[in-house]
Amino acid sequence: MQDFIAVDFETATSNKMACQIGVTIVENGVIKGTVVDYIQPPDNKYEIGCMNIHHITPEITSNASTFDIIWQNYKELFENFPIVAHNAPFDESVLRANLDYYRIPHNNIKKFICTYQIYQLSLDKLCWVFDLQDDEHHDAGFDSLRCAQFYSFYLQGKKPDLSKLGNYIPEEERRRKFVLHQQLKGDVLKKDLSCANPNNPFYNKKVVITGVFDVERVELAQKLKYLGADIDTAISKRTNFVLIGREAGPSKLAKMQSLIENGYDIRPLGQAEVTEIMSDNFNTI
Repeated sequence: MQDFIAVDFETATSNKMACQIGVTIVENGVIKGTVVDYIQPPDNKYEIGCMNIHHITPEITSNASTFDIIWQNYKELFENFPIVAHNAPFDESVLRANLDYYRIPHNNIKKFICTYQIYQLSLDKLCWVFDLQDDEHHDAGFDSLRCAQFYSFYLQGKKPDLSKLGNYIPEEERRRKFVLHQQLKGDVLKKDLSCANPNNPFYNKKVVITGVFDVERVELAQKLKYLGADIDTAISKRTNFVLIGREAGPSKLAKMQSLIENGYDIRPLGQAEVTEIMSDNFNTI
């Protein structure tokens, strides 16, 4: 099986200054992990059109490193592995534009392999025909992981079920339908115990939200942060609570169940339990 890296960039401006990089590493056909970094674009400048796509803002990258510093962590990967991307001409042009901006030589970087050219389908359509979620599309880490999976499928000879395109719902329509199912980013993920009451159940506990609730996900996360919760976007052995709403992510639920069965103390909470806890703690706010 082939070794390679799958790469995705999100950009802050139309001249392709990067604001996020995601790289998924595959060795001997096995996905080893995904590395993601926010990047502060020059002058931390953004264009509205770009922000509307990925929802990364100047506030999120205000303390991030610039590309020339971030590059030191990725240079060896890019120079020693075959590189795969979905719509590779775009991601390759982003990489070279940022290297050129910081006057970094890039003669050793190989031409990208393109999974869009292989399948002739957009990333969200490929997720659809391969029965993979695309709820975090336009997050560089998520997109690089999906790209790695698509290229691995290609190497394995696994073909998508194109008959499923007959039931395809456009990404924009699904996002409008599940607007509350938004990804959490930035300051809300930073734990703050300064004003929290230590007597509430979420105080200094690791909490993951999956699915759609009766309030916007960001609002729910902000309330959890006020209570002192340490909010994560992925379930791990250190997770204490998983808040489970409608359309909860199957992969998150499977990971939670597996950890519980292996003895980890993770407590799942549904909408009713979450509403009750919030009512008890915010009735005087």
